[in-house]
Amino acid sequence: MENTQDKFSVKKWRTGLTAAANYVVKLVGGCIFIFLVWYALRYTWFIMPGGQEIPLEMHDGIWKNLICVIPVTVLMTVLLLAERELSVNVQQFVSGFSVTAAILWIGGLSLWWVNSAVRVPHGDCAFVYGGASYFLEGNFTFLDGVGGYCSMYPHQLGLIALTELLFLFVGTYNFHAFQLLCVLFAMGIVFAGYLVLREITVSMAAAVIYSLTISCCFPLIFYTSWVYGDVPSIFFAVMAVWMLLRYNRSKRAGWLAGMVFMVTVAMLNRKNTMILIVALCLSVLVSMLRKRDFKLLFATALCALVPWLAYMGIYKMYELRSGYEHYPGIPVVTWIDMGLHEVNGVCGWYDNSAKELYYSVEGDAELTAFFSKQRTVERLRELAENPSDAIQFFKKKVLSQWNMPLYQSLFFGTMYVEEYTPPADSTVSKIGKEYFSAVLSFCDRLQFVIYLGFLFYFLLGIKRDSDILQQVTAVAVIGGFLFSILWEAKARYILPYYVFMFPYATIGYQRMAQAVMTLFGRKGRSKEKDNIIEYRKSA
Repeated sequence: MENTQDKFSVKKWRTGLTAAANYVVKLVGGCIFIFLVWYALRYTWFIMPGGQEIPLEMHDGIWKNLICVIPVTVLMTVLLLAERELSVNVQQFVSGFSVTAAILWIGGLSLWWVNSAVRVPHGDCAFVYGGASYFLEGNFTFLDGVGGYCSMYPHQLGLIALTELLFLFVGTYNFHAFQLLCVLFAMGIVFAGYLVLREITVSMAAAVIYSLTISCCFPLIFYTSWVYGDVPSIFFAVMAVWMLLRYNRSKRAGWLAGMVFMVTVAMLNRKNTMILIVALCLSVLVSMLRKRDFKLLFATALCALVPWLAYMGIYKMYELRSGYEHYPGIPVVTWIDMGLHEVNGVCGWYDNSAKELYYSVEGDAELTAFFSKQRTVERLRELAENPSDAIQFFKKKVLSQWNMPLYQSLFFGTMYVEEYTPPADSTVSKIGKEYFSAVLSFCDRLQFVIYLGFLFYFLLGIKRDSDILQQVTAVAVIGGFLFSILWEAKARYILPYYVFMFPYATIGYQRMAQAVMTLFGRKGRSKEKDNIIEYRKSA
């Protein structure tokens, strides 16, 4: 009897901790998105294409934002009511048709975008695709000494190695092949998000609303021409989340192997995938309180270990191929240092100070880190002594990243080498000039809709007994928000979290519509549980 009571007490304790974790995610995420929704309702930020990387703020159309929420909510309600009258087969057909249309739409527009102009890579993109080409030709100058690009930024070697692999098949300097691959990844992102959604709800209404909203995600389309790891890393990250949820339902170890692979490739493309890995580790540790799943725990440990081993292997490979010693590069603390300073009214954005400091000490990583830490401590002390200035600084820094509906996609997507500049009267040129305000306004409305839907998810979709593994993406978004407060600011870094939100924002509107229907006495009998069973059988 006493042993039974002890077991019951332990189970109750573990359940209480899991519930507390859900409440923490709900509370922190809710507070963050109340803040973002409030400012997205009233203001917006943007960077003009063809100019300097300076974020600008302007007043937003409050009523336009609010009015845009009405058709989404009404359509969700109508579709939920229709579900009660339609068979499972019809619902599956409508869901499949809607997501297929979204995939083809994103693919068609992306294909047009990458073929509409010759966008020769600039900046980091040029070094990545150029470095991969040079390395295949036996030229390893990018690894040479203090001034070598890959000596300063060794983390880029992951993406360069993957680009080398691509160029083995399509030929060196073939950046257009990279862009076409990004088109496929953009289509894959739409499908992967749909798969995540279906692991949480098989609602036809949710599938249709997700397909409609993700079809309007123009930043995803505009970034397909960006010869960098952003779009590929988002695809592999979303696939990793889906495989986790799939495993959570089926308990088949193959999904865990796929998750480790997806996380590793996502990490090699963009190292900020580390935030998703941290979110995964935290969620799994909490999940272990209720379900002792050691296969999942082991796979999660591999998600942290394998990407690190992959980078170590890539570093060693390039050492052996080039004969150059691996450099630690510019220390990460310099990006925090840069992210805490205001230069010409711009809060925390890139100002080249990290590279200048690194050069000034002749590439000594330890000295660079030492001086950066000193500057960071001094700046934090200064902010602590002036709380009102600190609030304004971090407010501007956060909003200039999270409240920028285009996420710099047109700023980067309309960079042309002079001889390849498209005609002024072409549609692609007008998107970056005459049509820019219209595109910005459209994306601004969508951003508000998604942010509000994600807030609904935190408030209505996370319950005391919710499966914490379902919240991995939400935890990653929270982590990305907190990380953006300290790190070098750039709206482009926020795009992955924005894309992560679409399935969950859809569920947020579903929960809101269901709450409204219940309030007005239209609760009825939901077929969702029956549909889940029938859907799983047919799947």
